[in-house]
Amino acid sequence: MRIGLFVLMAGREAGGPETYEVELIRALARIDTTNEYIVYCTGDEAPAAIGVHQDNVAYRVLGPSPRWLSVPFTLPAMLVKDRIDVLHSTFTPPPFSPVRQLLTMHCVSSFVHPEYYSRPVAWRLNSLLRLGMRQAGCVLCVSQTTLSDVHNLFKVPLDRLAVAYNGVGAGFRPVPPERARVLARERLGIDYPYLLFLGKLEPRKNVIRLIEAYAKFRRDTGSDARLLLAGHRTAVTPEIQGCIERLNLQGYVVQPGYVSSADLPLLYSAAQMFLFPSLWEGFGIPLIEAMACGAPVLTSNVSCLPEIAGDAAVIVDPWKVDSIADGIARIHSSDTTGMVRRGFERARQFTWEGSARSTLAAYARLASS
Repeated sequence: MRIGLFVLMAGREAGGPETYEVELIRALARIDTTNEYIVYCTGDEAPAAIGVHQDNVAYRVLGPSPRWLSVPFTLPAMLVKDRIDVLHSTFTPPPFSPVRQLLTMHCVSSFVHPEYYSRPVAWRLNSLLRLGMRQAGCVLCVSQTTLSDVHNLFKVPLDRLAVAYNGVGAGFRPVPPERARVLARERLGIDYPYLLFLGKLEPRKNVIRLIEAYAKFRRDTGSDARLLLAGHRTAVTPEIQGCIERLNLQGYVVQPGYVSSADLPLLYSAAQMFLFPSLWEGFGIPLIEAMACGAPVLTSNVSCLPEIAGDAAVIVDPWKVDSIADGIARIHSSDTTGMVRRGFERARQFTWEGSARSTLAAYARLASS
């Protein structure tokens, strides 16, 4: 097969969707040297971020630079010229494709909770995803929960749906605690105990309630651990800053900014615990990354998060500050050896090679349909 991959997030420090594009293409290249892959992208940063250079993988940077021209016009013409059999849109699809399409659905939060997004972003994202779900011969979902959501909300037939779970990269392994603390100090300037949150500082990540729960945890336990809000370069929002000031947590809630994938294992490994009380996720890659690095994990009882976490995390009600605070206190006061062991076992169930094999099966099924 000649397989086209239309990527939009690689090289843009875009969190989970970027991790998915980069790691999936790397895994496909590792396990498959027979099919031909052409990666279509909108900038030179994507090939550099993906970093795969082998005979059966090529890149096409779409032009002209405005996406409203290159995606609807240049991309379809290139698909025909390159004789593509299957086009895989890894985030949103083009408005038109002359070849069979496969669409990855990461999450349905923009439909269920449009208030988590700006109005223009929600409108554009939802318009393209609705179009993609109608046109795609296969909708590839990153969890069983997401598959059920797509089927129930949009009536996509089950025979056009498949699951390919996300994975955890091979570099996510425990760093010995003392070594992790030394490296965190040297590379990131972190020389204090901390609880870790990783993700975009956006409403669906539930950062305000997390800070309020952290404040209650500090009052109840006297812990000197700080709360790190890591993973994104943008400054805290006025709402988050107002919450920090209202609770007198200046200096205790720290934003180290974007952390490279190379430094994430040490950040997870040095943390007292990883906190992910999100209001909605399609998968939640940081959960299994943290587990793979030996961090005790707290997460939510909503969307796919119990499916992904299994019995390897403390599960809380993300809408209730007291529930989050009590969960943090439980980890703080417990022997977490068993939880960490279960986390290692859980993380081993999610690999990018497994995701790539499921994706290849979907390509083959679509090409032969």
